[in-house]
Amino acid sequence: MKFFNLGLPEIIFIVVLALILLGPGNMVKSAREVGAFIRRITRSPYWQEVWATRREINEIPRMLAREANLDETIRDLDRQSRGVQSSLTSSVAELIKEVEEPRKDNRADMNRESPDLHKAPEPPAERE
Repeated sequence: MKFFNLGLPEIIFIVVLALILLGPGNMVKSAREVGAFIRRITRSPYWQEVWATRREINEIPRMLAREANLDETIRDLDRQSRGVQSSLTSSVAELIKEVEEPRKDNRADMNRESPDLHKAPEPPAERE
């Protein structure tokens, strides 16, 4: 459990320390005074203004994104990148086909040729 970023051991330590410093009778009176003080602060117009400003500051990034149409721009960029990707993929596939077809034709031609053409020429006979 976290309360004001304090764990249970820290809260127990604060309560025990207050009990030692204030005593049991004064601790109840002091807790009431602290509660009344916090209530006055939270109901004051200054506190309300602080919280309103905080809400506005938290809302600023959303307002800027809305005004700049960032969502629409992101969708457009995504659509365009998909289009570029598909055209690039098709271009690469066509290029691979263009490269592979001559290689296949050359292999077929080489297989059809007689095996004698692939032999190394015999050295000329020596003259006597």
